[in-house]
Amino acid sequence: MIEIRNLSKNYGDLRVLDGISVDIKQGEIIAIIGPSGGGKSTFLRCINRLEEPSGGHIKINGEDITDKKSDINKIRQKVSMVFQHFNLFANKNVLQNLTLAPIKAGILDKQNAEKRADELLKSVGLSDKKYAFPHKLSGGQKQRIAIARSLAMNPEVILFDEPTSALDPEMIGEVLDIMKDVAAKGITMLVVTHEMGFAKNVANRIFFMHGGKIAVDDTPKNVFENPSNQRLQDFLGKILNH
Repeated sequence: MIEIRNLSKNYGDLRVLDGISVDIKQGEIIAIIGPSGGGKSTFLRCINRLEEPSGGHIKINGEDITDKKSDINKIRQKVSMVFQHFNLFANKNVLQNLTLAPIKAGILDKQNAEKRADELLKSVGLSDKKYAFPHKLSGGQKQRIAIARSLAMNPEVILFDEPTSALDPEMIGEVLDIMKDVAAKGITMLVVTHEMGFAKNVANRIFFMHGGKIAVDDTPKNVFENPSNQRLQDFLGKILNH
């Protein structure tokens, strides 16, 4: 599904990603954890080329997306993203936020895009907010809309970049519940997160990133019950005893 070979990213002299090679299968739910500055968000953003890799290759279903000839918009139809700060269009209502991309990309006509939007709003429990503008929504509601928007394109992969870190504690649960529903659909998910409960209970694979590398790639059971990597042990000790 996703093949990554020797992926590197430099900012000047700073090496943020250091020769990462990994394969991701269809339907895997991968939690990406680790200390700040370890390269988690940069790694995620390279997978839909919001960041341009400095070196290496990323293939999605056999297509090399690092090839300059590849159509970035086509890639992003298949690989959608949910951001920490929601990134909804402030001047458009919820319905318009959900229908804009599928209509523009020619995936759905207006009528079918609106029908799909209604289904998605129902699935995230926000049918009553169809005509609301983002500034009228709580953070949790905005993020649920952002997840619905990412699903509107029928993607094969969704990248989540710290989707709960900008939320008040009581709103985190409502967003994680929606993410669990998405996971149950069989969509491949890569989730940069500080929510260890999600990593432990929903993910079926965990990447622990440190120093621009995937230092540990293992099952949640092994990561949380029997971490062999010293840096991972230190990280979990700080997070879980916090």
